[in-house]
Amino acid sequence: MIESLFNSYEFIFIFLPITLGGYFLLGGSHRFLILASLIFYAYWDLNFLPILLGSMIVNFLIAGRILESKHQKQFFIAGLIFNIGLLSYFKYLPPEKILPLGISFFTITQLLYLYDCFAGVAKDHDSIRYALFVSFFPHLLAGPILYHRQMMKQFRDESLKKINFENLSRGLILFTIGLSKKVLIADQLSPFVAENFSNPNDLSMIQAWIVASSYTLQLFFDFSGYSDMAVGLARMMNFEIPINFNAPYRATNLINFWQRWHISLTNAITACVYLPIMKFFKSKTILNTCIASFVTFFIVGIWHGSGWTFFCFAMCTASSIVVNYLWRSMGFSLPKIPSHILLMMFVISTMVFLRSDNLDIAMKILGSMFAGDLEFPRKIVELTNYIGLNLNVGNVPGDLPKSIFLIGILIVIFAPTSNQIVKKIEPRFAISILIGAILFIGILQLSSVTEFLYFQF
Repeated sequence: MIESLFNSYEFIFIFLPITLGGYFLLGGSHRFLILASLIFYAYWDLNFLPILLGSMIVNFLIAGRILESKHQKQFFIAGLIFNIGLLSYFKYLPPEKILPLGISFFTITQLLYLYDCFAGVAKDHDSIRYALFVSFFPHLLAGPILYHRQMMKQFRDESLKKINFENLSRGLILFTIGLSKKVLIADQLSPFVAENFSNPNDLSMIQAWIVASSYTLQLFFDFSGYSDMAVGLARMMNFEIPINFNAPYRATNLINFWQRWHISLTNAITACVYLPIMKFFKSKTILNTCIASFVTFFIVGIWHGSGWTFFCFAMCTASSIVVNYLWRSMGFSLPKIPSHILLMMFVISTMVFLRSDNLDIAMKILGSMFAGDLEFPRKIVELTNYIGLNLNVGNVPGDLPKSIFLIGILIVIFAPTSNQIVKKIEPRFAISILIGAILFIGILQLSSVTEFLYFQF
């Protein structure tokens, strides 16, 4: 199996230049871009290409029947059964859980299209544009999740088929930022996180919080890095696809967190689950809102994977969203800083379930986080000895890249978002040199290609 990842030499130096050059030299050929996208997917594992193609063909045919037949509801239900069945089979039934790369994303993308067809929103049913919509390589593996009506307008725009050097440069800047997030921060935290989640015994309280916080940082920089790269790649070809992150670790409540984290998924599930449930209830009472929110975010949780760890993640997330709505409905509020601290404690704790291989590991780490021995790093103990405090000594387990850990914390708290940087930056010579230097440093880190974390969800 050969990796077809954004953070590989093959992608950066072979696939991307050929695809960009070929696309514009052929006058913005959608057929060429579809072919390139299918090659990109097949390069990862040729055995799964028929699954992608089969899913596209079946969904395109079902969509046609929804648009043309008098039995729209029956065909829409058939589409739901097909897509949910396909996704459930690969997520839950194979004994070795061999998950085709990107199946969660290209399945939900097509479900949204069927829903739009059923709702009378989507009317474009061109086979070439549909194939490009589903297979478009920047979003194919891990999103962002696309909406048909948003992309069809762009695919029909002939002016976007000509090279735009400002879009090309801004897309390259965003791609570079995403690559740097992945290889310079997320990948540097990965060995430390892996070591401690594979051997969680005897962690002190502070050690456990450092381990869990490291994974929280790793996941953010890994997934937001992928999303930046995807949006940047699309921008290079003059396409605008949704941003997926907006400083989620600066949120002060869980509702706002999910409005900032994996935004395209939150919007998709809200449109397809929350709003139809609320429409069914016909009145927006707090009880109805809580029921619809619980169902919606429980689905968000179990969408990430199978097993008891994902079930616990789903239950914690859905239940806490309900508590958030109840708290808000009763007019309660907390100051910004305590609210933010409580939210981050909750997020860090629940993400332990996403990283743990089984429930036993998750419970050991969570047990240490909330009931472990209170020990402090040696240097802190040495400093506090001067003021008469006698603290227990406990060193951080494993090889924590302390500077990367601290830089990651500072970035998520204070730095502008990737899209804010790209919007304000002027791609002039000095900036080009800086971006080139960052890209060069990032490329130097590609000797060991690592898979993006959200590929497993």
